[in-house]
Amino acid sequence: MNKKYLLLSLGLVSVMALAACGTEDNAPETSNAEETSQESKETVDTTQANVTEDDDADDEVSVDNDWEHQIGDTNDDGTIKLLMRNDTTDVLETGTMSLNLPQVTVSEIMEWSADLAEYYDFEPTGVIQIDMEVSNSSDDTINYYMDQATITTNTGEQLEPDLLSSDHIGGEFIGAVNKSGSVRYLLKDSNPNDVEWVRIIIDGPYDENLDAVGEDIDVQIDF
Repeated sequence: MNKKYLLLSLGLVSVMALAACGTEDNAPETSNAEETSQESKETVDTTQANVTEDDDADDEVSVDNDWEHQIGDTNDDGTIKLLMRNDTTDVLETGTMSLNLPQVTVSEIMEWSADLAEYYDFEPTGVIQIDMEVSNSSDDTINYYMDQATITTNTGEQLEPDLLSSDHIGGEFIGAVNKSGSVRYLLKDSNPNDVEWVRIIIDGPYDENLDAVGEDIDVQIDF
């Protein structure tokens, strides 16, 4: 992921480069019941019950708390807004290849700059980003192009990767090696706020003789 692409330098997907950031929660202090009156004890018990309920509520809605950027955040210049994220996908296996999708995100493009318009014949409404971590468990050379995945959405769009802003991580895996990067898709005709799921379709891997060594992947990511 050392290559720098035009769209990255112009900030199209700057908010999408999200890094995991662990958080720590401090437990609330409790009063010593033996040193308080009955009235104080009742107040403390009520307060503790409310705190517990609040903590439980936070647990239900804070699945995004391990990420540095939260749902609703925008990039520094306010041109892209993060709408939704799924980071619960299981590792996908095909032949000797293992594919992990740490996160799939949908963002809304709030403003399309004139600089970017020069390179596109349409003005996108949003960005779908798929982060990928892939590894080969074999010592053989395997060809796998997961970064050329086709996606479809519940809003009726079928999209190919945006080559300018995506990392190029597919190709030859010479033995037991690992690769990672982000693949991005530009929504053309639909409102990104209406995206409820993304279907990801990836052709299976093949060996040096062009023989298939794994099954195609077809998985749906829900938001």
